[in-house]
Parts: sequence; structure tokens; C-alpha cells
Amino acid sequence: MINNEILSILKSEVKPALGCTGPTSVSYAVSVAKDAVGGKVKSVKVKVDRDTYKNSISVGIPGTSKMGLIIAAALGAVCGDSKLGLEVLKNVTPEQEGYAQEFAKDFVEVDICWELKEVGLFIEAYVETENGAGRAIVKRTHTNVVLIEVNGESVYSKEDIGSEAPDNQVDAPIRKFKVKDFYNFSKSIDLRSIMFIKDALDMNVNLSKAGLKNNVGGGFGVGFNNFKGDRAYIKAKSLAAAASDARMAGDNIPAMSCASSGNVGITASVPLLPLCEEYGKSEEEMIRAICLSFLLTIYIKSHIGRLSAMCACAIAAGVGVAAGSAYLLGGSYETVEMAINNIVGSLGGVLCDGAKLGCAMKLSTAVGVAIESAYLAVEGISIPKRDGIVSDSADDTLKLLGKIAREGMVDTDIVMCKAIIDREVK
Repeated sequence: MINNEILSILKSEVKPALGCTGPTSVSYAVSVAKDAVGGKVKSVKVKVDRDTYKNSISVGIPGTSKMGLIIAAALGAVCGDSKLGLEVLKNVTPEQEGYAQEFAKDFVEVDICWELKEVGLFIEAYVETENGAGRAIVKRTHTNVVLIEVNGESVYSKEDIGSEAPDNQVDAPIRKFKVKDFYNFSKSIDLRSIMFIKDALDMNVNLSKAGLKNNVGGGFGVGFNNFKGDRAYIKAKSLAAAASDARMAGDNIPAMSCASSGNVGITASVPLLPLCEEYGKSEEEMIRAICLSFLLTIYIKSHIGRLSAMCACAIAAGVGVAAGSAYLLGGSYETVEMAINNIVGSLGGVLCDGAKLGCAMKLSTAVGVAIESAYLAVEGISIPKRDGIVSDSADDTLKLLGKIAREGMVDTDIVMCKAIIDREVK
């Protein structure tokens, strides 16, 4: 029963995503409103939470040479396919891109919901077409539609449609489990049930290859690949950075996301491939290690929030890689806990200052510290309990981390978002 529940969560949280999920979620919300009312679109108005806006300023939109929410909203209106979820822009043509760019100049507005004091995803899309008006609200997670209206009449709704959107996932299904449950699941589940993880890895490695081949984005993947030293360690950092390079630059290649984030999915998976190759581990061992990494990543994001002032790539996926690496290297559950303590005690609190080219550095930093944390744990070396935010158990440590992110960093998030956004609009 427990295995079935965890497997269901894992499958629901590991999905393909084309482009950065910040602007993609806006394209999706607009396309939902547009598809509901039908007809040729005349204008679009979108309201978003501050973090979605911040996370969309400096990333390329797949199929275009543009960045930001204006073009993302325009594409969602012109050619978005809401049935494709986070691959909403999968079928954009050059002609549609050109039309969307012209449409965006005069007929698309994007505003920020500064009144939202809590951290949480909130997107409200209004679309006027030749058939009337469509409205859609997406909240908490990037494809969670809570309201659809056509010409002022509700055609779909579920609870929690207000504009206040605290991302407190205390009722998230994964919160009923503990870290040890994920360890036991990853170790014992029938391998056939989680073979889709191999597909996830292959998809994300394709982004790594694109980043290394084309030297796109900031070129961090190529730069790290030229380093000398422990090849597994260097290659792990390079693959993660290169995938981020390609994705943040807007390459038209999907990522397998984890907990609604492509960069998180990348970070939680590709670094374990070179470790597996270096230490002669089997494909089964690798898949089980990535399974543990994904589950811990989802678990931690349920604590810190889908959107957070705390970088999920650094801390959520970083913890996943640390635990997965310790598992892959033959560590016991106690070793996994030690690896978690090491990375939380060293990287806990790293800021998320938006999706951008520089994310490649954060991904690679997290991967490096994660692997170091596992190496140390295998040697029996760990930050001790009750040392800073490290608590009596991994579960207690992660709960405290979530409390810091959700409660302690809200003001930090507001100040940071205002500073970044004000700088961009000057």
C-alpha cells in the first residue's frame, strides 16, 4: 500500500516540461482561458505572483529569440495548446512566433500581484476573443487550474480560488511519509515500476549534450568540463551546468521536471550518471539512486514551497543528489542521513534570485557539495545533530528548513523581488 502511494506521487511529479516552468505556466494559464472561450484572440491580461515574474525575466522562451512573460503570454494566446500541460508551446511554428511578437506589442499586459504577502504561485489570465471573454486561475502548482470562466460564467472551479496563495503544503500527499520510507521504497520497489526514471534521465542528458555541443547560455557546462581532477565529480557538475545552459537559453528541448521544475529535475538526476559510470554501478542501481533523489526532492519542495526565496535546485535537488550518491556508493540509511545533514548544514538558505543563465552555477555548486557530502558520509563524517539547523533526524532537519523558507524568508523574498524587478523596468 505504501509503495503504491509513493509510486503514484513519483509519477505525478516527474513530467516533461518545455522551457522554464515560470513563463511556461503563464503560457499554460493563458491557453486554458483561450481554449475555454475559443475564437481568435484580441487581447490578453495576466496577473502573476512576484516570484513567477522574477523567475521569468531572464530566461529564453523555446521557439523564440525572446525572454519574459509578455511573449510567453502572447504565445499561449496565439498557439498554446492547454492539453499539453507544461509542453504547452511544443508545436510553435516560426510563423506563429512572428505573429505572437507583433501581437505582444500592443495587446498583452502583465501585472504583478504585490498584495500577495505569502510565497506561492498565482496566475490569473484574462483573454478576450471574438467569442467573448475567458478567464483562468492557476494556483499553487504550475498546472493546477482552480477556476475557468467563459463570459463571466464559471465552467470549472475547485476550492481555494482566492488571490491569497500561501504555498503551505502541509496536506501534500508526500508529507505523510518520512525520509526512511523513500529509502526503503527506492531499495525494494519492483524495478519495472520505476523504469520511466531511465527515460527521465535520458531526456535530461539530451539537454546536457546540447549545452556541451553548442556552448549556449553562459557556457558553464563547457567550462567545467575543461577542469582537471576527479572525472566523475567534474562531469557531474558539467552535465548539470550544461543542461541548465541550454534550458535557460531557450533551447527547444524538453526537460523531465521534478516537482514542477525542469532545472530541479535536471539537478536531481544527471549528476548520478557519471558517478554510476565511474564506480561501475549497474543501471538498476543508478535508477534506484535517482528514484531516491527524486522523492527527496519532491519531499523537500513540499516543505520549502513550489516557489520560494530558497533555491530549490541548490537545496531540494542538492539533498536528493547527496542522498542518491550515498545510496549509489553503497551507503546504509544512516549514511544517507549523514549526507543530508552535510548538505543542509552547508547550503541551507541559498537564495533563489530568479531563473536565468547563472542558474548553471548554482546547479553545479549544489552538485559538487552534494557529492562531497556523500563522499564524507561514506567515510563516516557528518555535521553532528543539533549543529545549527541540523536537527535530531533528517525529517526534523527538513521541517526546520521548510519553516525557515516559508516563514523566515518571506520578507527577504519581497525585498529581493522588488529590487530585481525595479532594476529591470528602469
